[in-house]
Amino acid sequence: DGLDISTLREVVSTCMLADNDVNAIEIVSEMLILDNDINRSEKLAMFCMTTLWILARKSDANKHKIIFEGRTLEAIVEAMTFHRENSLDIQTRACGLLWSLAMNANHRKHIAQLGGCDGILNAMLSHKEVDCLQAMALGALKVISLDAVGQSTLILKGTGSIVADSMDRHPNNATIQSEGCAILCNLARNVDQSVRLVSEREIEAVINATLSNPNSSGVIEGACFALLCFASSNDNIGSIRNNPQIQRALELSFRNHPEAVGEYVQIILGRLSKITA
Repeated sequence: DGLDISTLREVVSTCMLADNDVNAIEIVSEMLILDNDINRSEKLAMFCMTTLWILARKSDANKHKIIFEGRTLEAIVEAMTFHRENSLDIQTRACGLLWSLAMNANHRKHIAQLGGCDGILNAMLSHKEVDCLQAMALGALKVISLDAVGQSTLILKGTGSIVADSMDRHPNNATIQSEGCAILCNLARNVDQSVRLVSEREIEAVINATLSNPNSSGVIEGACFALLCFASSNDNIGSIRNNPQIQRALELSFRNHPEAVGEYVQIILGRLSKITA
């Protein structure tokens, strides 16, 4: 196994030094597919994930090849499944790889259709306490949730609850809080720009984000924008209004970041003050 990886490193390095990314992707993909079927080596899978991540970040052409040619994307998701419990490093790297691939809007639905959402969500559920994994996974989910197919796939898999749980477990991690707010906002807004009914748990997670990170402009802006989105639907007004922390959260956000969220807060308060029939 060590010899195989050593040889693979040399061959792939030669290809990359010669700017022959096509061959590098093909060789690494073939090895990952073969290893998934036979040895399921943690070391080899990590090398393949890291190499594909480097190549994906290099160009859109490389992203396209990984997504659409051969079974590379399927092999990435399969390796995440096989190493779900035994390798945090593989899960984190794979989430980063899927995030990179999803940066191209044309790729997002294919990632969702071929199991990428499952891979990311399962990684989150297997390593709930690890903030670096959670942050990487949420980054990937954020861009996938911008796509209609990605959004519907994530909603069907109960992503809102998983994201809210991650936010609850890591209240002081500003990256997790801001990414979580963005995802919950994306999932709430339908393709026709209408807003769906959001759970009290999701609303609570966004409100708590403001209270746990009062000095983070990124978190406050993301949270207030999400609340503004939720409040644009009458279906969510009652749940927002009934949260015991909503007034404090809005007042604190306005006081600390008036220029960034002042307008958002005023609109939200206006909507909450309306008397519903």
